[in-house]
Formats: sequence, structure tokens, C-alpha cells
Amino acid sequence: MNRNEELFTVADILCIVVAGIFVLGMLFLVVRLKSLQVDSSANYNYANVRQSERRVQTEGLRGRILDRNGNILAGNRTSLSIVCDVARFRRRNWTMTVDEIVQAVENVAKVTRLPMSVTRRKIERHVRQELARPLECWKDVPRVALARFFEHSDELPGFSCKEHSERIYPYGSSACHLIGYVSHARGDVVVGDEKFNFFEPEMDGRAGVENYYNEFLRGVPGERRIRVDALGYAISEWTITESAPGPDLKLTLDMKIQRSAEEVMKGLKGAFVALDPRTGDILASVSMPGYDLNAFIPFISEEEYAKLRNDPDRPFLDRAMSGLYAPGSTFKPIVALAALASGVSCQFQYNCTGVYEAGGMRLRCASRWGHGELAMTEAIMRSCNPYFCALGVKIGTNEICRASRAFGLGSKTGVDFVSDSAGVVPDADWKMSRYGERWYFGDLVQMSIGQGMLLATPLQMARVAGAIGTGMLVTPRLKIDIPVEKKALPYSREHLEIVREGMRMVVTGNGISRGTGFRAGKGVPVSVSGKTGTAEIGRGATRRKNAWFIAYAPSEKPEIAIAVVIENAEGGGVDAAPRVAVVLKEFFAARNQRAE
Repeated sequence: MNRNEELFTVADILCIVVAGIFVLGMLFLVVRLKSLQVDSSANYNYANVRQSERRVQTEGLRGRILDRNGNILAGNRTSLSIVCDVARFRRRNWTMTVDEIVQAVENVAKVTRLPMSVTRRKIERHVRQELARPLECWKDVPRVALARFFEHSDELPGFSCKEHSERIYPYGSSACHLIGYVSHARGDVVVGDEKFNFFEPEMDGRAGVENYYNEFLRGVPGERRIRVDALGYAISEWTITESAPGPDLKLTLDMKIQRSAEEVMKGLKGAFVALDPRTGDILASVSMPGYDLNAFIPFISEEEYAKLRNDPDRPFLDRAMSGLYAPGSTFKPIVALAALASGVSCQFQYNCTGVYEAGGMRLRCASRWGHGELAMTEAIMRSCNPYFCALGVKIGTNEICRASRAFGLGSKTGVDFVSDSAGVVPDADWKMSRYGERWYFGDLVQMSIGQGMLLATPLQMARVAGAIGTGMLVTPRLKIDIPVEKKALPYSREHLEIVREGMRMVVTGNGISRGTGFRAGKGVPVSVSGKTGTAEIGRGATRRKNAWFIAYAPSEKPEIAIAVVIENAEGGGVDAAPRVAVVLKEFFAARNQRAE
């Protein structure tokens, strides 16, 4: 092979290589163009579509709250708002658009005779931040104003009515502290990996069981999509998923008993609690004074809220669940059980002369001249202060504290509710840590008759009454289907029967004289056992009394336990016991009616 032939061969090879590179480059370009124009087009189209869409979380209807008989305590009603389609007032710039909307809203206000409820600043904020959504101008519009609006709707283009749900409380102020109320809050649920652009305000529990069971009652949000133009104005709207209602919440509350208890407490300050001592079901929970739950719907004004908050009668205080009171003589059955458990005989006698002296302290008896010699059951019946002072001194602080804690005092009850105060069972360590003072003899004497630093809630004392009657300490409950929790008291049946006999005599007497709580049994078709109490609060000009009565009935097999406290009253037997009788008559009349 000559040299020319050799060069030709190299040239051919170079051409082939160059041609191969060219072909490969073309193939790469073809593949890349296919990827960009075919394979990625769907992704680009999806991104463009998503950029022009807005996600809206829609409100899920809140579940209802019912009493044990199915009566609606908290429900929902349809409310109408007047809204403005801001796209109808679109102008060359934002300022002109806002001017146009302000003028249009003023026209609607004149026609409907509604006060202006949206400011220019709110309209500006809506235009800049929520342009795709209608502007809500009036919420929960009255019927008369709606009639005027519909009559002139042709003259008011760009405005329409929108339905949404509002809470309603059919019983108004009844059980207000127990039920609680709601307010509208921004939704925060995120579906998938994408966030919502807008949220329809949903009802959020702020007090009572509305708050405690908020997540249970909350509805399932839905989703709507809005397509917008380049400036953000809405073009179209459609539903992706429908919202779903939350479940109903059934409570242990019995509105017949609740309303009866509220009636006997009308015009007073205090609390009334009734529960089933077998299950812990709270049948009634009254705190007076209260407030109308419907005043918070759709919202309460700052002036109205401030008036309630600053009211010296403290209508927001739930006295039944978290009000702390010295239990007075209603505590004496616990002291009696503490004494029996520590070995003191029920025949232990003390000569009551009408006063018990402890150092410089003189504690008087309800009987000015004294009761003379008496034993335990009669001391309970007559509510003799000197007897229980002597009994408390005999067994000491530790025994009384042990018995108090056996009845759940000094601890939260465990009720499924936002308010559940523990109260106070004081002892030497508690007093030193709280006040930096030692425990004195007078502290023990005061505690022995349910006064001094001892504090309990009406719910706790209703629980105490039921526990004495059944021998079981139950955990109170409001949701009707949660498990029943109870534990046996650490006392023998014999000791419990001694205290039960004393509490029965409080209502029935001993055949010779009547007990301090005889009014609690008047007209009641079953036997009633109870204990009166009168706790003195304050000193001098501020000195006042709180009247107590605790009870359970029937005495032989309790079905209901009650605690009532009335502030600034005269005495438990005079003020509290007759009110308990009224409610007991209502309870057993309803029970007998159900049995028929």
C-alpha cells in the first residue's frame, strides 16, 4: 500500500468519527426536545394551573351537645351574611377599586338600614390579601334587613347572601358554665403536602365542655378551589371534597333536674350539684349567677364582655366545679369516720355546754345553752360543734387528713371537664410551706368542724355524700359513655352504718326531737339522709355565712347525691335543706314516671 492510499484511509476514519458525533448530537437534541416538549409539558401545565388556583378550607359542621334524654343543649342554626363580589367593582388600580367598593357598601347600608360594619382599612386589606374571596360585609343579618335587601337586590349588583352555620343554645343561660361557648377561629388543617390559601372560620370551643371536647365535636373540613386571573380576581369556583359534620356529644346531664335546681337557686349566689353515686353521672351542675350563652353568638362586644368580667358577683366563676368553700359541718361525718377507724367508740360522749374553749378561742355551738351529754350519732343529728372539736382533738390532725384524702378531698376529682379544683386539706407541712407558720392547736379545732383553712368544691362534697351512702367513691363524669370508675372506701360497713344513721337522723330526727335538716325530707317520697353546714367567713364587718347541705336518697340504696352551698345566707337547715327537697321531689317524680 502506497502513502496516498494510507492517507485516504485516515481521512475516511475522521469523517466517520465526525459524522458519528453529529448523529449522536442530533439524537441527544431529539431526546431532549421530547423530554421538554412532551414529557415535561404535563408537569409545566400542572404548575401553571396550580399557580392560577387557590385552595379554600371549608367549615365542617360542629357536632351537637345533648343531655342524657336527647334534649339539645348546643346546636347549629343557619345564618345569612351579605357578601360583596369584589371582582364586580374592579377598576384600573387598587385605590379606585377600593373607592368603588366603599361606595357600594354604603349604598347597601342605606337600603338595608344596617350600620357600616366594614371599614375602608378592612376593605383595603381584603383587596390586597383575599381578592379571590367574597368580602363579608354583614354577618348574621336580621330578617327585616334581609327583606329590604332582597326587595332591592336588582339595584345592588355585586352583592349576595351567603349561608353559614352558627351555634345556638336553646336553653340560654341554663347550665352555661357546664356547656360553655364557642368563637370563630382560623382553620389550621393541612391536607396532603399543600397548604390552603384561605380558611372559612370554624367554631372553636372556648369554655365548658365546648372547650374540653372541642376536638371531638369539631367537624371535618372540606375543600373548594378557585381559579383566578393574572391579577388574582376569581374566575370560577368548584368543590373538591364536601365537609362532614362532627359527632354529637351526649352528656350525663338531666335538664329536668338541672332546671329544677336552677329554679331553687334563682337570685342567689352559690352552687348546686347532683350526681348518681353509683356511676358518677353528673345530673345537674348549677352555678349562680350565670350568663346567656347566646350573647356570645356570633360574637360578644368588648363592652358586654367587660361588663361580665368586671361584675362583682363574678358570673364567669364556675362555683360548682371550681368554687372553693369551707365545708362547715358537712365535714363532720368524715371526722366521725376518722374517729371510728382510729378506735374511738360510737358511744364516746361529750358534755356540750354551748361553747368549746381552745386557748383564747371560743367556738360556740348552735345550741346556745348546749346539748348536754351526747354520743356520736346524736352529735351528727344536732351538728354539735363542741362534740366534734373534742373528737378532732382526741384523734389528731393526721387521722382527719387521712380520712379527708380517702374521700378525695385535697385532690382533683378526675371529672372530664376544664374546671376541677383540688381544694385544700391543710396540715403542718402545708401551712409551713404556704404561710411559713407552724400548725397550732386552734388549726386542728377549726378543721374538726370543717372551717379554718380546709376548702372543698360543691362537686367534691356531692361526691362525699354519695360515697357515704354507697361505700364507693366514684369519679364524676359528663360524657355518658366513658367508663365508670370507683373504689371502695377504707371503712368497715359497721362504721359506715353508724355515720349513715346519724345523717338519716339529721332529716328524720330521733323520735324525740327533729334534726337540723328536717326540711330536706318534706314531701319527698323516699327516705333522705343528709348533713347541714354553716361556715362563717371573714371577721367583723365582713363577717358572713355560707349555708351548706349535702344529701343522698333513698337512704337504703342511694340513687342521687346532692351538695348545695348558698353564699351570704343564714344556715344550712333554713336556706339549703328546703331547696334540696324541691329537687329530690322532681327527681323521684321523674323516676316514677319513667318506671310507669
